[in-house]
Amino acid sequence: MIYEEITSYITIIRSFVCALIVSSITVMLCACNAGGGNQSTDNTNGNVQPAPTAEQASENTETILEKDETEGYGDTFQGKTKPPEEGKVVDLIMFMGQYNMSGEGGDASLAPKVSEEAGMEFRPISDPTKLYRIEEPFGANENNPTGLNEFPGVKKGSLVSSFVNEYHGLTGRSVIAVSASMSNADMEIWTSEGVMTDVRQRLEASVAYLENNGYKIGHIYGLWLHGEADGLKGSTADSYKNSLEKIMTPMFKAGLEKLFIITPGRTIDYKDIYRTIIESEIDLCIKSNNYAMATTVLSDVSAEYMVDQYHYNQHVLNYVGTEAAKSVAYYTQNNAEKIVYDFKEGEYIVPNGVDKNSQTLEEPVHPSDVDINKL
Repeated sequence: MIYEEITSYITIIRSFVCALIVSSITVMLCACNAGGGNQSTDNTNGNVQPAPTAEQASENTETILEKDETEGYGDTFQGKTKPPEEGKVVDLIMFMGQYNMSGEGGDASLAPKVSEEAGMEFRPISDPTKLYRIEEPFGANENNPTGLNEFPGVKKGSLVSSFVNEYHGLTGRSVIAVSASMSNADMEIWTSEGVMTDVRQRLEASVAYLENNGYKIGHIYGLWLHGEADGLKGSTADSYKNSLEKIMTPMFKAGLEKLFIITPGRTIDYKDIYRTIIESEIDLCIKSNNYAMATTVLSDVSAEYMVDQYHYNQHVLNYVGTEAAKSVAYYTQNNAEKIVYDFKEGEYIVPNGVDKNSQTLEEPVHPSDVDINKL
């Protein structure tokens, strides 16, 4: 009896082992056969999916970039672009100020287009990870709640595009443009700790990005168009000048080479309301090598080109940007400040240390002789 039970158990075990061996051999043979054909792939849920056909694989394949190519610099650029050449030289320019630097009276549709070679925008506030094509309204995204913080929709179109095109055309150099403007920001706002820290950090972030991404910075400039609000409230020349130096001293320490100044113009009702501000800016440019005059042309632009009491239209902004770029380009090419014509006083502004006879003085072209509406 016991012998028969043992024999029965042995038979069952043998059957189980044989079945296990057969099953293993079958699995191995299937795996070998699969190697010569289409392989199945598992999805994330563990379900088996058939391998894609050649046509499906072609449709699902991402675009392969050529060697040394990257995707576009930002969401405003479509397609591929080359990364910077090793040590490519660019000039970093910060566009600083209030009303007419912000472009409150502008119109983006009337601003010129800017090529990638002429210049790009760096956005230290909204996206400090890449460069963007320069598009108007320039700087609309660069709002810092603890610093320069523009109301939505205030920036409509600026002088930046025309400036960059003219500067690149004269020098052949590419501009990296950085926004640092806020429309209704007088010196009380500009000299606040929040704004001064914000502006300095914008400069430092811009320099760090460029140096860390293979660029070589040739020049670091600021372009300043400001003073309307302070002129309206009757600020003195000394107080305005002292405030400007308070703002710019840490900027110079952070690497800013020179601040170029566009003097403000007028209101519709009062042609000379900014005289005190203009005189203080000109005096600073004459006496200090840290500051240079870009243009005074707004002093002679007719009120017919204003959209309201304080803001110029896009045609004027295009005109002013072009004129300012000529002076900045001259400095870049000659390492000397350009002697600029004072359209309010009818004389040339000769900076300290510049010999008036060292330059061929250009015959001034008054705005009344320019078809501004075509600019």
